Amino acid sequence: MRDSLTKTMDVEYGGRKVAVALDYGKRERLSITVHPDCTVSALAPIGRTADEIQTRLQRRALWIAKQMRHFERFSPLPVEKRYMSGETHLYLGRQYRLRVHRSDHASVKMAGRFINAFVPEPADPSAIAAALDEWYRAHAAPIFEDRTQRCISSAKALRSVVPAIRIRRMRKRWGSCTSAGTVTLNLELIKTPTDCIEYVIMHELCHLRIHDHSPAFYRLLGRCMPDWRQRKERLDSFVLV
Repeated sequence: MRDSLTKTMDVEYGGRKVAVALDYGKRERLSITVHPDCTVSALAPIGRTADEIQTRLQRRALWIAKQMRHFERFSPLPVEKRYMSGETHLYLGRQYRLRVHRSDHASVKMAGRFINAFVPEPADPSAIAAALDEWYRAHAAPIFEDRTQRCISSAKALRSVVPAIRIRRMRKRWGSCTSAGTVTLNLELIKTPTDCIEYVIMHELCHLRIHDHSPAFYRLLGRCMPDWRQRKERLDSFVLV
C-alpha cells in the first residue's frame, strides 16, 4: 500500500451510517473494500474532490450494506487468543489444538492435530505468541514462494512477472503490491487454505499488470484463475485474530 493520508467519510443506507476510511493513491478508479470485521475502506485517485468521492461512495451504499450483512451473518467476531493449552489455532485452513510445554529454549513443533509450543515460561502468553509467530513465519516463507511460482507458471499472461515477495502482518488487507514489483502478503494468510493463498497471490500478481480494479483487471484475473470468485468467498469466511 502506498503512503497516504487517511481521511474518513460517512455513507448512509437504510438509516445506518457507515464510516469509510479513505486513502489516496496513483490509480484511475475508486476502489471500495468491506473487510471481514465490517470496517470499510476506499482508495481514491489523487486529485478527486471530496464531493466526487462522496457521490461515488453513496452510489455504492447498497453494495456496501450487502457486504456488511454477509460478514455479520457468516463471520462472527473471533475470541481473542489467550495462548494456553487447549486453545484452537489455524494452519493452512485446518484447526489444531495448542499444547504448551516448559522448555529452556523456545520452539514450536506440529504433531498430528496438535501444535506444541515449548517456552521457558508457559504462563507467559507473550512468549507463546512470539514462538508461534516465528513458527508461522518460517513456514509461510517457502509456501508463499512456492505458490507464487505455481501461479506464475499457470498463467501465460504473467510468465514474465518476477515479483519480490515480502511477508508482514496487515490489519486490513490479505495482500498488496507496489508498482516496483513487490508483493506483500499478510502473515495471517498462512492460516487459510492453500487455494485461498493462491487467490491472494494471483490477485496481486494481476495488479502488477493492471494497477486498479477496473473491468480489465477482473478480465485478466478471470483468465488467470477462472474460479477466483469461489476462492475469494472461501477466504472471506476466515476472520482471524
